[in-house]
Amino acid sequence: MRELEEKKLRFRPKARIIRTIGDQLISGPEAAVIELVKNAYDADANFVEIKFTPPLVAGQGRISISDDGHGMSLDDIQLKWMEPATASKVIDRRSPSKKRKMMGSKGIGRFAAAKLGSKMALTSTVQEGDESIAVLIPELDWSIFNDDVYLSDIAIDYLVQEIGGPTGTTIEIIELHEDWSRERIAKLYGELRRLLSPFSASSDESADFSVFLDLSECDGESSGFEPEEIFGGADAEEPSGGYGGSGRRVRPFPLLSACDYELSGTLSPDGAFEGFFTIHRAGRGSETVSLPGAGIKNHESPGTVDVQLYLFDREADALKSNMRAAGLGDMTAVEARRLLDRISGVAIYREGFRVRPYGDPENDWLALDTRRVQDPSLRIGHNQVAGYLKIEGELNSHLFERSSREGFEDNSAFQNLAKLVKRLLAEVVEPKRFDFREKAGISRSRSTSFDELKELSELKRVRKLLNLLEPKAREEAERIIDKESQRLSLRIEAMRERQRVLEAQSSLGAILAEVLHEGSPEATFIKKSADRMSVMLKTFLSGDDSGKSKAREYFSQRIPQLKASGDKLSELFRILRPLAGGKRREASLFFPVQTIKDALAIFEDHEVSLEIDSLAKGMEFLGHSEDLTTAVVNIVGNSIHWLEATVVEDPRVHITLARSEDGGHVFIEDNGPGVRSEFMDRIFEVGFTLKDGGTGLGLNIAREALARSGGKLKFHPEHEGGALFEIVFPAGPEH
Repeated sequence: MRELEEKKLRFRPKARIIRTIGDQLISGPEAAVIELVKNAYDADANFVEIKFTPPLVAGQGRISISDDGHGMSLDDIQLKWMEPATASKVIDRRSPSKKRKMMGSKGIGRFAAAKLGSKMALTSTVQEGDESIAVLIPELDWSIFNDDVYLSDIAIDYLVQEIGGPTGTTIEIIELHEDWSRERIAKLYGELRRLLSPFSASSDESADFSVFLDLSECDGESSGFEPEEIFGGADAEEPSGGYGGSGRRVRPFPLLSACDYELSGTLSPDGAFEGFFTIHRAGRGSETVSLPGAGIKNHESPGTVDVQLYLFDREADALKSNMRAAGLGDMTAVEARRLLDRISGVAIYREGFRVRPYGDPENDWLALDTRRVQDPSLRIGHNQVAGYLKIEGELNSHLFERSSREGFEDNSAFQNLAKLVKRLLAEVVEPKRFDFREKAGISRSRSTSFDELKELSELKRVRKLLNLLEPKAREEAERIIDKESQRLSLRIEAMRERQRVLEAQSSLGAILAEVLHEGSPEATFIKKSADRMSVMLKTFLSGDDSGKSKAREYFSQRIPQLKASGDKLSELFRILRPLAGGKRREASLFFPVQTIKDALAIFEDHEVSLEIDSLAKGMEFLGHSEDLTTAVVNIVGNSIHWLEATVVEDPRVHITLARSEDGGHVFIEDNGPGVRSEFMDRIFEVGFTLKDGGTGLGLNIAREALARSGGKLKFHPEHEGGALFEIVFPAGPEH
C-alpha cells in the first residue's frame, strides 16, 4: 500500500507580488518618497537627502535618496529588507542607537521604489567592528517581478566590499514612471514641509533629523523650472548636522499662532479634556477649560491626544492684523485669505511626523464645512482653523495607518478621535466665539421673530408721518397703508403657519435616530420572518411529518413575536403622528400625564431613569396635545443627550405636574451637567447649540409649539445640580 501523502497546501506567490506592494499599496509618488524618508528616520539618520536629476520625464531621470543612518548589513538585507511584511519593526519598536519610536511597522514601505521607477540601485554601508562594510545591489529591475516566475525563483546580484567612510544608505531610482513637473515637485516640497512637525521647528528636536531637497541640477531648460520657483525665496542656509550636499533644508510650515482664538490642552483616553481657551481679539488672558469624560472604552480610545487649535475670523481687518502680528508684513485681504487657505486644516502628528493626508488644505476629514452650512454664524469652517493633534503609537492609540499610507483605518478609535475634536469645537470654541462676536457687535444679525414682523407690518412709523399731509391726502394715504398693512399681516400669518409645519417636521428629524433605533430592528425581524415563513409554509403544506412538525413549531414561536413587533411599530407611529403637522383641530381638553408618558416611550431604550409625579390628580390641559408632546420630546431628548454624553452616574429625568392660578405646570428636571452660566441667555436662540451635529432648533421648537396652545416655556437658571425647565400650559376647570 502506498504511503499517504501529506495533505497540506502551500502558497506559492508569484514574483509580481513585490511590484503590487509598491505599485498599488502606495497611493502615489509623493507618498512613496515620504515612505523612504521615514525609513531613513528609522535607521537613526541625522539627515536624508532627496535629489532629482533631470530630465524628469517618464522613462528617464533619476531620484536619489541618501541618509547617514546605521545602514544595513548583508544579513539585514537578506532577513529583513528582502522579506515583505517582516515584523521586525513590530517586535522592536525602538531604533538601535537613538531609541526613536519606529515609524514603519508593516514592512512594505521599502518597496516604495517600485512606485517611482523601473529600476533601482542600492548601496548600504554598515559599521562592523573597526571596518565599514558596503553592500551594493548594482541594479534591480522591477520588470523581472512578473507573472511568469515565482518569487522564490528570483535571484538578485550583489557585491560586498570593505570601504572607508561613514555609514548610511543610498537608493537610486532610475527610469522614472511619471513626469516630475514643476507642479509635482512643488507638491512634494509642500508634503515634505507638512511631514515635519511645526512644534519641533523652534526646539532642539529640529536638529535631530533634517530633510534636504536637492534640485541643484534642475533648470528651466532641463526640467522646465528653476529651483527658486519651488523654494519660493526661502533663505538658503549653511549645511549642518554632517550634511555636505547641495540640497536646501526642508523646514516645516511655521505655526501661525497669531490668531483670533486659541485652544490648547490634552484629551485623556476616556475623552476628558483639560486645557485653556484664549480670545486674542479681546486681549483677554487664557481661561481654563474642562470637559468630563465621554465614556469611551479602552479598546475604542484614540489614547492621549495633545491638542493645539489656532482659529481665525476671516474678516479683512482681523485677518490682515494677524498676518502683521505673525511677521508676514502688510498683506491684502485676498493675499491673507490665500495664505490661510494654504495652511488650514487639522493635522495629525505621530512622533514628529504628519500622518497623511490629515492637515492637507483640501482634506476636511472632520467635515467642518458640512457642519458650517447648517449655521455659518456659529460653526467654524475648515479654512478657519490651523490645528495640530499629537497622538501616541498604535499600541496606545489604536490608530492604525492604512497600507496605502493614506490615513488611518476607519475603526472606532479614529471615529472617536473625530467626535472628540468636534465636541471641543461644539462645546467650547464655537459657543465662546459666538458669544464674544455677539457682544462685540461683529456677528451676523439675528433672525427676526414673527412677533417683530407683525409689529413692523403695522407701519407705525409711517403712520406718524401722515400728520404732515393735507387732510384729503392723509385720508387716501391711510386707506392705502391700511390695505398694504393688512396684506403684510396676512403674508406674515401664512409664513408663521408654514414655519409651524417646518418646525413640526424638524422635530421629527430630531428624533429620527430614535425612530430608526426602535423601528429598524423590528422591521428587519418582520421581513426576515416573513421570508422564512414563506419557505416553511411549503414544508407545512406538502412536507413529511417531520417537516410539518418543525414548521408548526416555528410558526407557533414566530407568530407571537411578529405580533409584538407589529404592535411596537404601531405604537411608535401613533406616538409620532402628532408631530407630522397638517391641519389642526379645535383646542380640546386632554390629560397631560398620558401625553407625557406617550412622549417618553420614545426614549425607553436609553439607560436613563424617567419618572413622572403629579401633584394635581385628574388635571386636564386645554389646547393641542401634540404641542405638549413636541415640547417634552425636545426637552427630554436634550437631557438624555447630555446625561449620556457626560456619563452621569445614575442618570435620571424627573417630571412633576402641578397646578396654580396661572394654569398647569410641568417641571422637567435632570441631574446632568446643566447649562454653563455664559450660555444661559442663548439657549432659546435659533441655531445656538453646544451639541456636535445639533441643529439649535430643539428648545425654540418646544417654545413655539407651546405658544400655539397658549403655553410658555421657562428655564430656571438658579437651579443647581442639573437643568430645570418649566412648561406653563392652559388648564381646564378644576373638578
